[in-house]
Amino acid sequence: MVEREVAQRLFAREFNDSKFSIHPELYEVSHEGGHAPNFLVSPVGSKINRLFVAGVVTEIDNIGTEHDLWRARVVDPSGVFIIYAGQYQPEAAIFLSTLEIPEYVSVIGKARIYEPESGSVFISIRPEDINMIDAGTRDRWIVDTAELTLDRVDAFSKAIASDLTGTELIGHLIRNNSPQGLAEGITLALDHYHTDEGYLHKLKGVVLDCVRSIGTGSGGKDAVPYEDHVLELMKEMDMGKGIDYAELVIIAKSRGMVEGVIVAAVRKLLARGMCYEPKIGILKVVS
Repeated sequence: MVEREVAQRLFAREFNDSKFSIHPELYEVSHEGGHAPNFLVSPVGSKINRLFVAGVVTEIDNIGTEHDLWRARVVDPSGVFIIYAGQYQPEAAIFLSTLEIPEYVSVIGKARIYEPESGSVFISIRPEDINMIDAGTRDRWIVDTAELTLDRVDAFSKAIASDLTGTELIGHLIRNNSPQGLAEGITLALDHYHTDEGYLHKLKGVVLDCVRSIGTGSGGKDAVPYEDHVLELMKEMDMGKGIDYAELVIIAKSRGMVEGVIVAAVRKLLARGMCYEPKIGILKVVS
């Protein structure tokens, strides 16, 4: 029996940027007859078989035909995880079928990559376990994930600076305290993605934005200008059925806000899971 892979923690941005998968060769089989796992490799070297994510469920749809197949969008401060649960994930499917959105959840599941045609890649999670959590638990996940992501970025930067490749690079990274799995993943990512310092810099910015999102929406000093005001206005306007986006802009402008700033604030609130869009043109605040 093959030992289960550790569930990796990473933000939606890094996960959705991952388009390269590796599969076990015929010889990679355990003595007990189990097969070695498949991995999705991220641009900074995460070897992802299972992952642990947290965020706000903002949308759930049953897209099945002959059998129920539930699709959910789970939002973290960097983007969206897509979750699929069907007849082979009965507990997760039942959970999603009865969940009232929006709701904070944690998800442990398998990474899945679907390539319907060359150049077209779709990434998703097949859930093994889904649970409701509170905002504090989600915030702790953000902090832990930020630290782990920055560790990967730092190791990758050292790999670039070394000018080494292949087994020499793996050995160099292990000697510099990188886990073997990450050292192997970085070597694969360098070869496939050609990740450079520019991407690492952008990912650091994503991590910083994720950490800054904790506690914003209620006076956070790093909030988008007027973000707090827009959020409070949305709460004021919502009578239970959501807020019309066009009406929000009109009222916010009447209170002295500039339209471009209003749009930026709404986008930031959506990205951070502070609000969601149950249907086009309608916004609801996550309580």
